[in-house]
Amino acid sequence: MNLPNAFVFASLGWIMEMIPKAFPSWFPHTGSDGANSRALWLALMGVFQMALGIGFIVRVHVVPVVVRLVALVPSGETAALPLASHRGITLR
Repeated sequence: MNLPNAFVFASLGWIMEMIPKAFPSWFPHTGSDGANSRALWLALMGVFQMALGIGFIVRVHVVPVVVRLVALVPSGETAALPLASHRGITLR
């Protein structure tokens, strides 16, 4: 998979999610709870398609950028404040 394919997967999943909401007359309520199996299937597959596309984009493009940004931050050891010497403290 490459970046254009990932965008197509994510957009296809979004379209699959929106079809039952945009055209409710195409999906009459057939279940006892008022659901339609075709609409549920499109919703499930839409989420799966979007997860594939967005997951690829995050794994291949976002994670390396975040890793590079975190690597630029200096480690906490060099910026740590030194402790005061116990010899310099006197109690009076």
